[in-house]
Amino acid sequence: MITKLHLVNWKSFEDSIVYIDPLTFLIGTNASGKSNVLDAFQFLHLLMKGQTLEDAAAAIRGGEDWIIRRGQTWFELGVTIEKGDLEYVYEINVKRHNVGLTFLQNIIYVSAKHTKEKVFNEEDVAFDMSSNISLAVEKTLPNQDAKEILAVVRDALKSVFILNPNPQAMRRYSKLSKELQMDAGNIAGVMAGLKPEEKTVLEEKLTGYVKPLPERDINKITAVKVGLNASDAMLYCYEDWNPDTPVDARGMSDGTLRFTAIIVSLLTLKPGSLLIIEEVDNGLHPSRAKELVKVLKEISAERQIDVLCTTHNPVLVDELGNGMIPFISFVKRDKDGNSYVKLLEDKDNLAKLMASGTVGDMMKEDVI
Repeated sequence: MITKLHLVNWKSFEDSIVYIDPLTFLIGTNASGKSNVLDAFQFLHLLMKGQTLEDAAAAIRGGEDWIIRRGQTWFELGVTIEKGDLEYVYEINVKRHNVGLTFLQNIIYVSAKHTKEKVFNEEDVAFDMSSNISLAVEKTLPNQDAKEILAVVRDALKSVFILNPNPQAMRRYSKLSKELQMDAGNIAGVMAGLKPEEKTVLEEKLTGYVKPLPERDINKITAVKVGLNASDAMLYCYEDWNPDTPVDARGMSDGTLRFTAIIVSLLTLKPGSLLIIEEVDNGLHPSRAKELVKVLKEISAERQIDVLCTTHNPVLVDELGNGMIPFISFVKRDKDGNSYVKLLEDKDNLAKLMASGTVGDMMKEDVI
């Protein structure tokens, strides 16, 4: 599992560490830098899928022009991954030249967890590679142990999934699919493409979680194959007030569709994945915050999927409860405009601030 992300000169960040737990929340005002954290994960994910530095940079918000903190010519990203008794640290240092972006460093270190003792010899676990890591691996790694090390890092970063549901895309017919797209536009195709027994289980769980969302109970959400070749699918919803006439996705609310996408992603991603959801409560009524918290806690724990969410909603943060304070970080800008991340539990005078209100109150008052 990914446990830490280190950002140096990345977009608006000067030098910050983001800690990742089984369920992590990132809060902060508009333009504080929350989305830049998500972009870092996406950038590393794209590199591990085989994209070049230039292509991965172009896919990030702002592109290559905004990928490096203003006034600087390089950035560094580091990811810590824990597996068993070992800790893997993957670090890249990238510099901008006249000809584009180049690696200054592209290294993996392995050590025993919580110690500085190297488990393998330095030459076996630290690699300087001048080109894309996924392309260079077969040519540069000296032995099988090293390949296994790289496989751990690659699998962890390839298993990062950033979800940004687009209700308009979800309302369309979609081709049968095996993996959910970032905008969840193929959600009907993913559900309908499951084996019958898997589809039944997913739809039962999905319906159970979505049922209390609207004012009138939802009896069932299902995906149905359509077309002469049954190669497309559409999402349908059955409601109490008209149980015999289903509503297709075109008639479903934005909030219901977004909530459905979150649940389906949690139920279909492979265990060990990191699911990242920007503005997780977007489109949901504040009174339904408890339903969202229930989904995130229960399904992620059941399926061993880590979840990182951003939110502006003080009601949702309060619904998490004080027990979640160690797993909430806030992002702010300093006097020079540089973003930084800080654990909420490390905030100065936190106990005093909470004596006069909740974490949500502190958000509304712009204390965090």
